[in-house]
Amino acid sequence: MATKKRASAKKNSPAVSPLTPEQTRAWVQTYGRHSRIYAWGFFALILPLIFGLIWWEMGEVNEDVLYSFGFAGTVTFLLAGWSRKQTTQSWVGVVEELFLKQVRVRRDGNQDDIAYSPRAIIRTQGGKALTLRLTEPLYEYFAPGDRVFKISGLDWPEKVELDRAERVCLACGDLYTQGAGHCPRCRAPEPDHEDLVRLAGF
Repeated sequence: MATKKRASAKKNSPAVSPLTPEQTRAWVQTYGRHSRIYAWGFFALILPLIFGLIWWEMGEVNEDVLYSFGFAGTVTFLLAGWSRKQTTQSWVGVVEELFLKQVRVRRDGNQDDIAYSPRAIIRTQGGKALTLRLTEPLYEYFAPGDRVFKISGLDWPEKVELDRAERVCLACGDLYTQGAGHCPRCRAPEPDHEDLVRLAGF
């Protein structure tokens, strides 16, 4: 009986549809605004923690504590600004190369491990070469010669022409089936692809 009720509820629940062009534009603006709020909110929260750690280490508030806090705060601010700059850039370009970069993974008390991080080199329309860190699914998704774009405020690039049954979640970088209505991993809605392409300037 319970199984029948669950099946009936699932059958009667409305299907999640991709966003319309108007909804897509509203979502892009909202996502970008929330991303800025979260980034600078995190910066505001981390500053008291940094000050508390330095104060606890020094044992008192003195000139050295203030200098150390100022230096740490400046570095954190620059890192936050650089991180925001990466996500607020809009560009269109072509995938030139995909490669695996060798990186060291630190292990406590043991020798560092060697791992490989997927990367892509994108040549933008302006001639600039961008090196992007990719998720493993995106490393398999993109290919040299693909025309791609990225929209300010969103975190990941996408192909101009969707040539597979899957597409990129621009919020988390995972892949999901076209027409699903949302990303099953992060629940971000599925935007209208043609409108995204227009927003990118094509």
